[in-house]
Amino acid sequence: MTENRPKKAAWLEAMAAHVLEHGLNTASLRPLARAAGTSDRMLIYHFGSKDGLVAELLTFLAGSLTEMLSEAFPPRRFETRAACVGAVVDLLRLPEARGFMRVWLDIVSAAAQGQDLHRATGERIVEGFVDWLEQRVPAGEPDPRGCAMTLIALIDGILVLDAVGQTKMADAVIADLATG
Repeated sequence: MTENRPKKAAWLEAMAAHVLEHGLNTASLRPLARAAGTSDRMLIYHFGSKDGLVAELLTFLAGSLTEMLSEAFPPRRFETRAACVGAVVDLLRLPEARGFMRVWLDIVSAAAQGQDLHRATGERIVEGFVDWLEQRVPAGEPDPRGCAMTLIALIDGILVLDAVGQTKMADAVIADLATG
């Protein structure tokens, strides 16, 4: 940890690495504090509550994923919807993205169980991803935002299929999109 970086930013980075490796559902305060090299009391002091910490951590992780996507795909329009879905899915299937996908599924699961923090965070993450995709949908789409919303639904569905061991089915969806 460098001296000139604010503590919270360094802690978020360390806790994000921990969560990407171990998942969100098992992230309790003490292991997060250990990962950050501080105490759980200091985390509560700086983040206000465990919910405040989790909210900032999830926002940090979403920003990290968006940064990874933006580095891989600078602002440019994909030629087709299938090319966009295929390229994003290929990137999210890489080993360095697996942790992000595990955390995303943890967020979705917690939101489905009625946890308001995860639902609100999930909404912000989806909106951010839709904004990101909107800048990359094929030129000439009559409704770029609507197209981006459709693509995120496809991408999420494909990644859920991957998560439950249905990669062949997911690949068939991508192939069908390319021919349709």
